[in-house]
Amino acid sequence: MPNITNKLKLKIVLSVFFLLIFSLFFSCKADAATLSVLPNNATVSVGNIISVRVVTNTQGDSINNVESTVQFPSDLLEVVSVNKDSSIFSLWVEEPKFSNSAGTVTFNGGVANPGFNGSNGTLVSITFRAKKTGTASIIFSNSAIRKNDGLGTDITSGENSGTIQIGTPKKIEVPVVPPIINSDLPPKPLVYSGTHPNQDLWYASNTASFNWKIPNGVISIQTLLNKTANSTPTITYDNSVSQKTLTNLNDGTYYFHLRYLNSAGWGPVAHYKVKIDTMPPLAFVPTIRSVDFNNLITLDAEDATSGIDYYSIKIDNGTEIKVSTSELVNGEYTLPVEQEGSHDVVVTAYDKAQNHTVANATFLSSKIIAPVLTLSSYKINKGDTVTVLGKTEYPNQKVEITLQVNPTGMLGGVVGLFNSSNGNIKTYTETTAQDGTFSFTTDPINTAGVVSVKAVIVFSSGVRSQSSEAISSKVNDTKVVSTISALIYPILGVMLIVVLLLIILFIIYIGWHRFFNLRKKIRNELQNTTKDVHKAMLLLKDELNNQLEILERIKSDRVLNKKEEAVFDEIQKNIDDIDNFIEKKLKKML
Repeated sequence: MPNITNKLKLKIVLSVFFLLIFSLFFSCKADAATLSVLPNNATVSVGNIISVRVVTNTQGDSINNVESTVQFPSDLLEVVSVNKDSSIFSLWVEEPKFSNSAGTVTFNGGVANPGFNGSNGTLVSITFRAKKTGTASIIFSNSAIRKNDGLGTDITSGENSGTIQIGTPKKIEVPVVPPIINSDLPPKPLVYSGTHPNQDLWYASNTASFNWKIPNGVISIQTLLNKTANSTPTITYDNSVSQKTLTNLNDGTYYFHLRYLNSAGWGPVAHYKVKIDTMPPLAFVPTIRSVDFNNLITLDAEDATSGIDYYSIKIDNGTEIKVSTSELVNGEYTLPVEQEGSHDVVVTAYDKAQNHTVANATFLSSKIIAPVLTLSSYKINKGDTVTVLGKTEYPNQKVEITLQVNPTGMLGGVVGLFNSSNGNIKTYTETTAQDGTFSFTTDPINTAGVVSVKAVIVFSSGVRSQSSEAISSKVNDTKVVSTISALIYPILGVMLIVVLLLIILFIIYIGWHRFFNLRKKIRNELQNTTKDVHKAMLLLKDELNNQLEILERIKSDRVLNKKEEAVFDEIQKNIDDIDNFIEKKLKKML
C-alpha cells in the first residue's frame, strides 16, 4: 500500500511539474516539429516480429515534452513490447503502455532544460508481431510536441505515418539433426534466424529471433548472447525451449551461443552472428567543384556502426544514380554532364543496414564545347575512304559523326536542285579517348562531289553538345572518268553555245516577222483612213461649190454687197485650200 501511495504521489508531482513548465495550452500554435515512424515502409512475414521507432524532428526548435497515441490494426499486429531505453526523454508524465485489444500505444514524456533539438530523436521503440497477411498502417492521434518556451506551445506541424507490409511466411529449411547414438554427446546445434537470416549482412531491426530443433535425448540447453565470437553459454533451459527472441538490442555485432546436454554431457557450442544498425548515417554536406569541364561531388557521409554502403544521386528530379563507395576516387564522384546552367542535387547516403540520410546541393554547369574536326587528307578521289580526326574536352564520351556527300558536275548540279536532302548522308559513332581525341575512317565514297563532315558529343546523361563546325573537301572522279570528262565537257560547251545562238536567231526572226506584219497592217489602216478623209473633203468641197453657185446666181442678178462679196471670196478660198490639202498633204502621207 505504501508503494502504491508513493507512485501516486510521484505521478502527481510530475504532472504538476509539467503543468508548471507548459503553463497554459492556449498559446498560439507555431508550425515546426513532426512525428514519424521509422522505418516508414517495412516488410515482415506472418509470425515474425518487427521493431519500429517513433521519432521527432524539431526543425531547429528546442522541445521539452511530447505526448501521443500510436494506433495500429489489432487484427494484423500485436505489440510484444514498448521500450524507452533509447528515448531522448528522462521524465515521464505517463509511462509508455500498450493495449492489443484497442490497438494503441500511448506515452507522455519530457526532458529538462535546455530541452531537445534534433532531427531524429527517438521517443519510444515498439516491437510488433505479425498476426496475418495484409497492410498495417501505423498512425498518430492526439499528438502534441511542446516547445521549451515556458508556455508549452504546441509546435506540431505534421505526423508521418508508417506502413508494414505483412506477407506469407517464408519456408525455412530446418536442418536435419543427426540422432544421438548410444552415449555420444549431443550434436552441435543448427541455429537459424527469421529476423536476421544472413550472418554477413547488417539489419535495421534491433529485435533478433533464433530458432533451433531439439534432437532426441537432449534433456537441457544453454544459451548466451554477447559480443564475443567464441563463448560458452551459461543460461540453462529445459528441453522444451526451441526459440528465443531478444528485443531492444543496441547497435553492434552480437553472437548467440547455444549447446545441448544429454546423458553423456554437454555437446559442442554453436555460434550465430547478428549485425544490428538502427541509426542512419550522420548528417553530411556534399560539395561540388568544377575541374576541366567536369563537376566532382564530394561524398563523405559517415556511419558509426555498419558503415556507408552506397549513395543515391538525383539531379533536377532526374533518374536515380546509384554510386557505391568503391566507385569514389579520393572521396569524389564525377557527375554526368548537364546542360549549361544551375542544377539541384539530392544525395541520399545509405548504410549497410539500409538506413539513410538525405542532403542537398547545387552546382553550375559550364558551357559544353563542341568538337573540332580535321581531315587527314583533303585530296580525295572517288572510291577512297576518308579519315576524320577529332578533338574534344571530354574523355570517354560518345561522339556522333555525320558525313554528307553532295554530287557536283552538270548532272550532279541538276540533281542537287531537285533533291531536298542535297546529298547522301551517313552517321557513325565513336568514343573519345582519355585525352578527348577520336578518329574514324568512313566507308569508300563512291560519289564525286563535295564531302562534308560534322560531329556532336552525346553524353551518358542524354545531353548533346552543339554541332561542330562542318569541314568539307572535294571528291574527284577517277583518272579515266576525268579524261572522258575533259573530252566531253568542251564539246558539250560548244553545243550549248550553238543551241543558244539558234535560239537567239529564232527569237530575232520571230520579232522581225512580227514587225513587218505590224507595219503592213498600219499602212493598210492609214490608206483606208486617207481614203475616208479624201471622201469627206470631197463632200465638203461639193457643199462649198453649191454655196458658191448660189452666190454666183445672186451676183448675176444684182451686185453683191460687201458682206456677200466677202463670203463669196471666203468660200472660193476654202475650196482652193481643200484642193491643196487633198493634193499635197494626203499624197505626201501615202
